[in-house]
Amino acid sequence: MSDVRVAVAGDAGALAATLAEAFGDDPVWCWMVPPKGRHGRLERIFGALLRYAIPRGHVYTTADRQAVTMWAPPREWRLPTSAVARAALPLLRATGSRLPRLLGRMGEIDRLHERQPADHWYLEFIGTTDAARGTGLGSLLLDDALTRFDEAGLPVYLESSNERNLSFYRRHGFTVTGEPPMRSGPPQWTLWRDPRPAR
Repeated sequence: MSDVRVAVAGDAGALAATLAEAFGDDPVWCWMVPPKGRHGRLERIFGALLRYAIPRGHVYTTADRQAVTMWAPPREWRLPTSAVARAALPLLRATGSRLPRLLGRMGEIDRLHERQPADHWYLEFIGTTDAARGTGLGSLLLDDALTRFDEAGLPVYLESSNERNLSFYRRHGFTVTGEPPMRSGPPQWTLWRDPRPAR
């Protein structure tokens, strides 16, 4: 089994490709990103997000970079204006005329997130390459983080944009807390996991 490690700046390109592969058939991302050249477009989006997140120390990967998780610590889930400004051009290039869809969905997700209790970890993204899907690497990364959060007594929040993934999260102790109505586009689900007591 591959070891878990904190991602470094040199990992950004490979991890952007991993996330692009993981979300290439995701209903919401397919709705937000045009089909022509979608993989490259998704790489640009995730590359911009990773360049912001990796220096903050909460992106984790495996030795082969076939799996990745991106986390936001308690009270730090909202992207600062400076990060949004740096990501604006890559987002525009990646989404083109669908940029309003992406921005609208981001706003809706922010409003959902604001309703959650303040002190929690936020799983922004988890993904594996197609070759690593079903091999346990995603579970390895998730369990590694959940162990730390359980020890700290902190819950975890996430949204899932793919109904097929709900059973994966349930196996890791998450509960689906809602399928809130969206103004347009495919549905998303909110999930919550309370910390488990130490054994």
